[in-house]
Amino acid sequence: MVRPSSRDAILRVFAEHVAERGYAETALADVAVALGLSKGTILHHFGSKEALLGEVHVAYFGRRLAEADYVRAHLESPVERLVAMIYALLAAHRDDRAASLTCLRELVRYSGDELGGTLAEHIRGQRTRYTDLVVDIVRAGAAAGELHTADPRMTALHVFGMCNYAWTWYRPDGPESVEHIAGVFVRDLLGEERDTELARAIAVVRRAPGRVPAG
Repeated sequence: MVRPSSRDAILRVFAEHVAERGYAETALADVAVALGLSKGTILHHFGSKEALLGEVHVAYFGRRLAEADYVRAHLESPVERLVAMIYALLAAHRDDRAASLTCLRELVRYSGDELGGTLAEHIRGQRTRYTDLVVDIVRAGAAAGELHTADPRMTALHVFGMCNYAWTWYRPDGPESVEHIAGVFVRDLLGEERDTELARAIAVVRRAPGRVPAG
C-alpha cells in the first residue's frame, strides 16, 4: 500500500495538473514524471484515472465538511454562520486552490447517477450533506427573522452559485482579496455591511483544523 505521504503527494500533483489543464488533458504519465514515479505505480495504488479524480473529490469535500462543522460549533448566529460559509467557499479558491479548481471543473461529473459505484455514491452524499448544511443555516436564519427569504434552498443555491463561479475569474495574485470579495458578496446578499460578523467569521474559518491539504 502506498505510504500516506506518497498518497497525499499523488493527489496533490494530480489535482494541480487537472486544475491547470482540465481532466481530459491530464495524463497520468505526466503526474508520474513530476513525482519521480512510474505510471504503473500510480495505477497500482489508485486503479484508474477516474478513481484518482474521485479520491481528490472525497478529500476536498472532507475538508470542506470538517470546516463547516467547525463553523457551526464555534458560531451561534445563523447570519455569522452564513457569512462564514461564504468566506470559506471563497477562501478555498486561494488556500485549497488545486483541489477546489479540480472539483469545480468537474462539478457535473458526479451530479447525476451516470457514474455508479461506492466512490461516486459517497461523493454525491458528501455534496448533498454540504448543500444541506447551508440550506439549514439559511432556514434557521429565516425562522429567527435574521434572514429574509421565502425559499431557503434557493437562497443557499444562490450562495453556491456566486461563490463557486468565482473560480473562473478569481486569481490569488489579482487585485481583489478573498476578504474583500466576501465582504461584497455578504453586502449584496444581506443588503448591508456586516463587517463585525465578517471579521469574526474569518477568524473562525482560519482556525478550522484540516481545512487545507497536509504538506
